[in-house]
Amino acid sequence: MIRLTMLLLAILLCGPAFAADCPLSRIEQALNASLDKMKPLEREVSDVQSTEGGTWRIYREKDGRVNTITRGDYGESGRGELRLSIVNRNTYGIAKTRIDYIRHAFLEDQGPFAFHKVTTEYFFYCDGKLYLPGVTGATMDLDQYKKDGDEALAAFLSAKDVADFTKGLKR
Repeated sequence: MIRLTMLLLAILLCGPAFAADCPLSRIEQALNASLDKMKPLEREVSDVQSTEGGTWRIYREKDGRVNTITRGDYGESGRGELRLSIVNRNTYGIAKTRIDYIRHAFLEDQGPFAFHKVTTEYFFYCDGKLYLPGVTGATMDLDQYKKDGDEALAAFLSAKDVADFTKGLKR
């Protein structure tokens, strides 16, 4: 009885990740893993959302399995990148990064432009659903986080440019 009580307490304190057996650390590792040893398949972004266009990069394992897909959107004042890294078809994560330049990119007489600010937001998907921490453990606006996560995932799932690579993901 004591073990059952401890188990129930752990489930309540740890939130959905424990109950759903969500491997957050594996997703985090996938999102932060180097892609240097994989040669990407590149495709231009067809739904251009910035002045300088964008590029999809699809990284595959040697066996052909999709490891990571990135979308880069380039602009004059900064750039954005979305990264979908896949642990398996049920478990994956998205990193949404915004890089702001210290000045306009095309002021060539000012020397090279530098980064002013880099911000990254992470979204973890377990069994195809966005992981949300328990209300008592959250340090963020969960409604906004869910909205941002849904938007980030939709960028991959609704993009015809990479649909052939994301169709197997659990939703």
